[in-house]
Amino acid sequence: MIVKGEHAFSGRPELVWALLLDPEVIAKAMPGTRELALTAPNRYEGRMVVTIGPVTAAEFALVIMLEELAPPRRFVMRVDGNGRFGFTRGTARVELAANDGGTMMRYEADLQVGGKIAAVGQRLLDVVSRTLLRAGLAALGKELEHRLGDGDRP
Repeated sequence: MIVKGEHAFSGRPELVWALLLDPEVIAKAMPGTRELALTAPNRYEGRMVVTIGPVTAAEFALVIMLEELAPPRRFVMRVDGNGRFGFTRGTARVELAANDGGTMMRYEADLQVGGKIAAVGQRLLDVVSRTLLRAGLAALGKELEHRLGDGDRP
């Protein structure tokens, strides 16, 4: 499944970049994340719980790797989640560009889901993934506004 789009943030690219690499912020931006820690350079590990249709409280061990970093312009995020209900894997390319005093983030993600969780159907998975993405972007925006309110203005 391919998910792509763009999102405008009010902070400068350097501040958005810092947010996108902060494990606490990443956890807030991935609904259902129960814990996430930086375990090695550009490697995060944790767990998340997701409900999709009849599959309730599916828990996944989560590994996130950041690659091809070009601060503060772009990176590639690889996500690997495994649990008793299946797996999810994905690669997202993220680009940041200055935009009218703020930042425009463009993203394109290729996601795969397998196992019992995939049995709920592609249409439901599409709806859930887009809902989670919107919630994640809203959480990032909220955290950015909070930090800007604390004096990190562009």
